[in-house]
Amino acid sequence: MLIIYIVIAFGAGLAELFTGTFYLAAVALAALFTAITGLLLPGAVLHWVFLGFCLVLLPAGVWLRHRLAGKSGDLGDFDLGQGVDVVSGPDSNQQYSVRYRGAEWLAVVDDGPPPHPGDRAVIIAKTDNLLHLGVLPKQDSGKEPLCPPSSSS
Repeated sequence: MLIIYIVIAFGAGLAELFTGTFYLAAVALAALFTAITGLLLPGAVLHWVFLGFCLVLLPAGVWLRHRLAGKSGDLGDFDLGQGVDVVSGPDSNQQYSVRYRGAEWLAVVDDGPPPHPGDRAVIIAKTDNLLHLGVLPKQDSGKEPLCPPSSSS
């Protein structure tokens, strides 16, 4: 009787690797725990033990899956805070064309002075394909920059 639960545990565990759900992992654990419990209890009650483990572990797997899915939704947008180069603008809709990740995007300025082509800005929000920018005011310190501008040939 124990070998049946070991086969169920192995089969469900293997199937779990291909599906990525927590449900089959819970069934595999329940079968494994039942096989271990079978060393102490008679074989006639193992079906009930397996059912009991499934009734406990399946809802725990559902809860764990939803909890992990909720935490992954908390990941921020990786584009926020990234710098862009202003290419042109503003047009009649007060939108700018900016270069970001090798492509041109439409953007609006939400914070700071209006930029000029060649200025740098920072992405502070995104709405669909429209970037919202924050522009820092230019500060002329009168000092020479520490690093000379790079010449790209």
